[in-house]
Amino acid sequence: MIKLTKEQILLLHTQIIETTGGSDGIMDLGLLESALESPFQSYGEEELYPGIQAKAARLCYGLVKNHAMIDGN
Repeated sequence: MIKLTKEQILLLHTQIIETTGGSDGIMDLGLLESALESPFQSYGEEELYPGIQAKAARLCYGLVKNHAMIDGN
């Protein structure tokens, strides 16, 4: 499975800021790393987010709820 890197997420964030406005940058690197790893959690031998859609949803949720980025306008 392809795993987005921190650099890829930061590039996407910069592109969104350039398009929609707001402040670019990271407020908390640890929260960003937590959001990136969260979709790959498991309990025992079982993945908590087994499908790509579940992983993508968990990644988006983590990025939004963790507030790792400096917020916009």
